[in-house]
Amino acid sequence: MAEEIEKVGIYGGTFSPIHMGHVRAALAFLREMKLDRLYVIPAALPPHKAEKSGVGAEARLEMTRLAFADCPETADGRLDVSDFEVRREGKSYSIYTLEHFSRPDRRLYMLVGTDMFLTLPTWYRAEDIFRLADIVLMRRECDAQIGSELDQRQKEYANRFGARIHIIGERPLELSSTELRERIRKGLPVEGLIPAKTAEYIEKNSLYR
Repeated sequence: MAEEIEKVGIYGGTFSPIHMGHVRAALAFLREMKLDRLYVIPAALPPHKAEKSGVGAEARLEMTRLAFADCPETADGRLDVSDFEVRREGKSYSIYTLEHFSRPDRRLYMLVGTDMFLTLPTWYRAEDIFRLADIVLMRRECDAQIGSELDQRQKEYANRFGARIHIIGERPLELSSTELRERIRKGLPVEGLIPAKTAEYIEKNSLYR
């Protein structure tokens, strides 16, 4: 009898703050790729951008946990907010996370947005990333002009790295963490943009002010 392969999703990010676009992407990823389990993993220190919000990794981890706390997918064990990168500290290179979650009886899928997808070859140990995981793209914008560039990159990655690439077609919810931080700083409402429990945590702890 053939050994059953577990389909495991990896969704990393700064999540500062996590918002409904992130939540929607995670659930679409879980559903569309028919994953057995999804790990949502806040980065300790993203290598590709500085953390300028003044909110530490532990707070971002807690905000992410609160964002998914009431999801049925969390209750039934299919979605887990992991503290792996926060505990590991240092720069959160994706290859280290993939190596940690990789097993012979698993197939890994890594969710990326448009900007991340376009820069994948520049990532640390890019060849190993493509080897260890299928890349799943969910666009975070509706700009038709980018479509041809994405198609070109998909072919390039397949030829250059033997990449296995999947595209989630669900329409993105266009939200920006940067813009949300500014709204919070100005005291503007974020109802419907940030999960309620996360918004309460931000307010209680006076984050982004």
